[in-house]
Amino acid sequence: MRFLLRLCCATALLAACSDNNPTPADAAAPRDATSDAALDAAPDAAVDAEPPPPRMCRTGAGWDRAAMAPAFRVDAAGWGLDAITGKRLATADLDNDGYADLVVWNDVVNARTNLDATPPVVNVRVLMNRPREGAPGRRFVDNTRASNLLAIRGGGYGRMVQSVAFADVDNDGDLDAYTGTQPTQNPAAGQMADPGDRGTLMLNDGHGVFALGPESDATPTPESYPQTIGAVFADQNLDGRVDLFVGYHSETFGLPIGQQSQLFRGDGQGAFADVTDEVGLTRDSTNASLLTVTNNRPLYGLSACDVNNDRRPDMIGAAYGRQFNLLMTSSEGTYRDDSVDSNVGGDSDRDYSTNQSYRCYCQVNAGRCPATVPAPAAGICTAFGGTTGRGWRPGVDDQPWRNNGNSFSIACGDVDNDGDVDLYTGEIAHGDVGATSDRAQLLVNETAQGMPARFNRIDRTTNGLAIPLARSADEGVLSNAIFDFDNDGRQDIWAGGSDYPGNRGWLFQQQQDGRFAEVSTRAGIVHACPVGLALADFDNDGDLDVVLATSLARSCSADWMGRAVVRLYENVSGEQNWTSVRLVGRGDGGANRAGVGARVRVTAGGVTQTRDVQGNWGLAGLSAELVAHVGLGAQCAIERLEVQWPDAAGTTEVFTDIPANYRLEVRQGEGRVRYLR
Repeated sequence: MRFLLRLCCATALLAACSDNNPTPADAAAPRDATSDAALDAAPDAAVDAEPPPPRMCRTGAGWDRAAMAPAFRVDAAGWGLDAITGKRLATADLDNDGYADLVVWNDVVNARTNLDATPPVVNVRVLMNRPREGAPGRRFVDNTRASNLLAIRGGGYGRMVQSVAFADVDNDGDLDAYTGTQPTQNPAAGQMADPGDRGTLMLNDGHGVFALGPESDATPTPESYPQTIGAVFADQNLDGRVDLFVGYHSETFGLPIGQQSQLFRGDGQGAFADVTDEVGLTRDSTNASLLTVTNNRPLYGLSACDVNNDRRPDMIGAAYGRQFNLLMTSSEGTYRDDSVDSNVGGDSDRDYSTNQSYRCYCQVNAGRCPATVPAPAAGICTAFGGTTGRGWRPGVDDQPWRNNGNSFSIACGDVDNDGDVDLYTGEIAHGDVGATSDRAQLLVNETAQGMPARFNRIDRTTNGLAIPLARSADEGVLSNAIFDFDNDGRQDIWAGGSDYPGNRGWLFQQQQDGRFAEVSTRAGIVHACPVGLALADFDNDGDLDVVLATSLARSCSADWMGRAVVRLYENVSGEQNWTSVRLVGRGDGGANRAGVGARVRVTAGGVTQTRDVQGNWGLAGLSAELVAHVGLGAQCAIERLEVQWPDAAGTTEVFTDIPANYRLEVRQGEGRVRYLR
């Protein structure tokens, strides 16, 4: 029986096999001749006659950290990554073949790629996911030149790139790209001159070949110097056309006032209009605004997710310089600043007496501090070339705006399966700065319906998320992610380390009681200095693989013998069941074609899990494929699948009784679930 659809609260009736141990059946029925031509032209055909018989139910035996078998394995040569180097990553299915591809790049100042040089200068690579020749499995094949992703406006090839985001900008059924830059007006000695490259929209032809999009407000002029730290696509006004959030650092590194983050409204053809002022995102640029916490923050990461459950994207900026993070929550199409009151801005600790630089200042300025201030640690006051540690400025360093975190990435996800978006912050914290320097932390969403956003910062000593450091007091989490690596139905956390000694990536597995256990070594995902991150089921076997790229700063060059390696950690975690859902919106008048911002709820075994379709977040655009992936543990069938589309009508579609272990596709308004090969 075909799926029947009702909107909002209705259910669909299916005829589906309920046998817990059916015979596998992977054969695909013919495709529907009335389907969208652009999508049906893709090799990844859909089953759209009767629902196929359920695949064999997996045992539900999840990965056990006490067992000897790792959850991840590395085969760099097999995946074609043994000679690939880079620091940043993005993933998306560029050619509509159903497999996630990769973009790898370095953030070298003012540097273009030159494939014709001897040897070639390759700062950006486009890698396509292809079948291995003569062997089973997949591998990445370099398609940088043929992709045309680095086309230069006015002619030439090799454009500078320092951040990447993907979405279907023109609603034609393929994923387009925005690439941002961080040009330097006055390069240091040995650095290249500014080549004039700026943020650019690239339109996809459906086969992974790009052309320069139209110039618009989202195309900065060569006379401007936007320090783009990340870009995120989302449909802010729910008109079926994706918009573009762009976040910036400060024009001169170290300035406490950042460049104004911007929102550009998409016209559905590739052009964007600046609506930052119109929607209330504009912050103050005066020094006085630091005291009132109304200033532009110097950001290092940007995220957009719906934290207050109004279906519109909220903007979250990870702020540097121990400033309050930025949380701009949507309210009827405009934004209000909830940074401080929500607890997203920083924790409540304002006692700077543990800051060693403050103690050094007090030691050399007798009578200017309370007599109760402890003496500084031995040698710390001269460790940074002065007499007061890192330096202490009364009236500045003792203010609330200077006693938060050095934030780099803020990841979104429903960690506790209560239906709303929680956050995990990534921070660098130096031990000598003391307790006021925020650490990486889980923020549980406690926002009541219709009320301002509110989060509870969970003590890391109570939930197992404290970062284990062996050699350094400098804790760093530059990249992060919330995802279910072992398909047990509980979200796990990746805390990508920094380039300080002793830092590496840490994988935290969520336990049945909601606490976390650090399992990276046993899981086989040990990677020093990871800063780039891409998540996808690269081999389409039902679990999420992880690609990491590497920093060579500080001690990292020695750790990796001078090579910024890129490694795919292939997931082999166990026999849990799963599902993944690819969404196709109607475009104008409905949801955007890629379903960015959609909320997917999957109920199995009486437990409902929530996933939001979000392509990238955080530092330079950490990345996941635009698919909702859900682990089902021992459950062999989905009782209920609900898709809440990001459109003005608030359309919700509900389907029931769906077999596990299939890649699914839902096209808005079609009234059925498709099964992908």
